[in-house]
Amino acid sequence: AADRADATGLRLMDQILIDNLQVSCTIGIHDWERAVHQRLVVSLVLNTDLSPAAASDDINATVDYVAASELVQQTARSGRYRLIETLAYTLADRLLTLTGVSGVQVTVRKPAAVRQADAVGVRINRP
Repeated sequence: AADRADATGLRLMDQILIDNLQVSCTIGIHDWERAVHQRLVVSLVLNTDLSPAAASDDINATVDYVAASELVQQTARSGRYRLIETLAYTLADRLLTLTGVSGVQVTVRKPAAVRQADAVGVRINRP
């Protein structure tokens, strides 16, 4: 389990972070948006118990963040989404199937969506 308590009963949660993963995706509500792949930026927080990996120093005792990154890339590339909300929910559902992942936070940003902003985005949390 990803949640533990220390000797005082304080709840502990370990996390793996993947920040600003660049993905290419067919996304948008307008035909002109869907005509080309667009760049999105995805950040993840994967809740997991890191104590077995820390104790054993064994890569097999932790969540493979390369596999998680590749899952995000493949999901974005292979889908045709209208909304970043749909992509974020899809990513969360798929990431929760990875062994050892007990919860996720998925942030999807679309840098070119609003000219006056660096990006627009959504963030979802799943226990």
